[in-house]
Amino acid sequence: MANRTTELRAPPAGVVDDRISSVECTRAPVEPRIPFCLYVLYRFVLAAYFIALLIAYVILAAKTLGPKFLIYYESWTYTSATCYVYLALFNAVVDFRKSRKKNAALEDKFRYQIQWCLFNLTATPSIIVTTFDWGPLYFANSEKVSLLLYVSIYLLPNVVCLIEIFLTLIIVRFVHAVYPALFMIIYLLFITIYWAAGGTDPFGNHFTYYLLDFENYPSIAAATVVGITFAVLLVQVILKGLYAFRVRCMDRRRTEAVRARRKEEPEAAQLKAQTE
Repeated sequence: MANRTTELRAPPAGVVDDRISSVECTRAPVEPRIPFCLYVLYRFVLAAYFIALLIAYVILAAKTLGPKFLIYYESWTYTSATCYVYLALFNAVVDFRKSRKKNAALEDKFRYQIQWCLFNLTATPSIIVTTFDWGPLYFANSEKVSLLLYVSIYLLPNVVCLIEIFLTLIIVRFVHAVYPALFMIIYLLFITIYWAAGGTDPFGNHFTYYLLDFENYPSIAAATVVGITFAVLLVQVILKGLYAFRVRCMDRRRTEAVRARRKEEPEAAQLKAQTE
């Protein structure tokens, strides 16, 4: 069987990183000997839950709000989170199948880069949605919507993203804030054009969120945009700090385990040859 162990090396410092995920990178850094099949099972369960909740959310939102539920930012973030979860599952399955074949090439940078890009588009925005949106909305509508649905749509994506930082060897850099910032700029342009064209929310209001009421409170809306910009940078700093903690405390342990396995492999092969 092809050698699947990969020793950590310094990743490139560019905006797009090449080493996103591989069979070794998607294993749990804390315990490298965890069977990879368990990781694939985790991906299956997570993907099944996300798609089930997405279907439930679309059905319920379409029934209560109509197609205009798509104007809300949480719909965008949960959809991107679902895409990330499913691509991560796809990559894990492909890696698992390749790892069982002799001399199979495990590296496929493009699909890993897409997974990493979706992670960046999901992590920071979902944390911002949870922090500034979930609490007020839930307490205002706690009698209408179940807590499970709110937790799944607003809280689960950012919890999963935080877990991903420690479960995988995904790379987080401050410069990567450009991706969630671009995601939010696209959304802000969308709702601005939507408002200028006379669009309304499901309740007939000429705004999507109260803090983004460009018509009646333009100063508050402008201040909100500035605040969101700073929030993106702040959350990216927090994610970078968590990544640095993982590299310092967990990746080092994983690297030592990989080196120990590499050292043991020739000794085991030599012992086997002698016994034969």
